Amino acid sequence: MDRSVTSFFLGIFFGMAILVAPAPSQANKLDLAIGRFIHCDYPSQCKADIAEYERFMAEYAFGLSPKLMAPASTLGYSGFYMALEGSLTPTPDGGDPKRWYKGVGPLDESPGVMFFPSVHVRKGLPWSMELGGTINYLSQSELVGLGADVKWSIFEGYRHGFRGVLPDVAARGSVVRVLGQSDIDMTIIGVDASMSYPFGIGGMLSLTPYVGWQYLWTLIRTEPLTYREDIGDSVVYHPPEGSDWDTTGLSGPNLERMKLFLGFVLQYELLVITIEVDWGLATDWETAVEDDERYYTDGADQDPEQLHTEVGHQIQINGGVGMQF
Repeated sequence: MDRSVTSFFLGIFFGMAILVAPAPSQANKLDLAIGRFIHCDYPSQCKADIAEYERFMAEYAFGLSPKLMAPASTLGYSGFYMALEGSLTPTPDGGDPKRWYKGVGPLDESPGVMFFPSVHVRKGLPWSMELGGTINYLSQSELVGLGADVKWSIFEGYRHGFRGVLPDVAARGSVVRVLGQSDIDMTIIGVDASMSYPFGIGGMLSLTPYVGWQYLWTLIRTEPLTYREDIGDSVVYHPPEGSDWDTTGLSGPNLERMKLFLGFVLQYELLVITIEVDWGLATDWETAVEDDERYYTDGADQDPEQLHTEVGHQIQINGGVGMQF
């Protein structure tokens, strides 16, 4: 690739870095405010809306979940890849559900989309292995996700004879550690399987479509909380008798979810463009509640020891521009 073309693509790369940088005036609209899921009639009589809380957290965490953004094949022993990526995750029903007004930002603002600019690196290793790392930022918040993954491409290096027509198949484990929120401690763990096959185009381009399936565990623990109430532009805290409330009911959900993903990688010399669509599958679960704790779910008549909740389908659209060496 000549110098002028290389400079052009590097200009695009760093231009994207500027475009995805967060605007200070838009900060904090998507910061968590999960204390709003605690409702109090009196300082000593409080209830946690645990079903809506878990449903909201499952939807919120989906945007932070690990993405593949790569074919099933690895980069090879000496390969290295670095990219700027962005993810768009529409909030359910455009952010209208009451749980989204409770869970994030000012009460009168619930953004219809979550945007995640990120940096993604991958390094090839021997024995068809590959390590990856990501740094994600949730725009309009102070939240950052640090991710790491390891991938093994099962058939790589054994594609001879009739096996040359087989697709690449890979298994991967990944983790995202969420930082920047004082209300919660959250870690997202994923395992996935993917399949891809490369095609040459005109001797100049390489197109590699890929598909896969992922299983996710979202581990959440809450920090001590106080009830918070938004009044105008300010937030007023009401700790009962000068202490934090016990938030055991909001702590400890280990949410499980599956998603499907498909995408393609287009490569021209060093330049790599990746597009991926993730589809979070609907799921439901039962939430156990201690006998001596008081909860409610929007007035529904349910067994107080077992609450049923569910989360619907979600879509996430991802794109990236990078350089592969």
